[in-house]
Amino acid sequence: MEIRSKNDAKKEHVLRAASEVFARYGLDKSTLDDIGKRVGLNKASLYYYFKSKEDLFAAVVLAEMQAFMADLKAKTLAYPDVRKQIRFFLTERIRRHGEVLHLTQISVDARSEPLFEEIQQASRAGELTFLTGLFRKASADNALALTLPSTVLAERVFYLSEALKHQILHSAKSLLAGEIDFAPATEQMDFWLKTILR
Repeated sequence: MEIRSKNDAKKEHVLRAASEVFARYGLDKSTLDDIGKRVGLNKASLYYYFKSKEDLFAAVVLAEMQAFMADLKAKTLAYPDVRKQIRFFLTERIRRHGEVLHLTQISVDARSEPLFEEIQQASRAGELTFLTGLFRKASADNALALTLPSTVLAERVFYLSEALKHQILHSAKSLLAGEIDFAPATEQMDFWLKTILR
């Protein structure tokens, strides 16, 4: 049983409020006063939980990315067959990109770009580790048509999924999450997975 303190609950409340404020106004125009008003705290009280607005922003992005990936991984592992796990994970991460698209659209100034990139790299590393595990399992189950090492195959397929996703974003007329159709990218990903998986 996990025991959470009042501080943990308050910090989560602050993160949810900050997420709403950042999504609405962007990083540059959001203030700690705006966030504090939503949670009933003054600006000075927010410093108890976060060192700066940028620190709070990083925590929001990290929390949302972790929640997204935890949900995606759990749904992936619910499939009994590793082939279906790989296909679901790679196509679903493309299809659901719109759910986290607002994180990349929030205006990020030069001071926070390295921090944002650091968060994205950590997220990618976690995804690659998970995918590598799936490919190791597929290799052990003799479910792969290729004989590449699992780490190499996972990396190449992962970056193929990234390229397909970004191709859709590049050609989209609107970057509003609900208005982007990722179906062509998921179809392409599925096509390539059919050649990789037995």
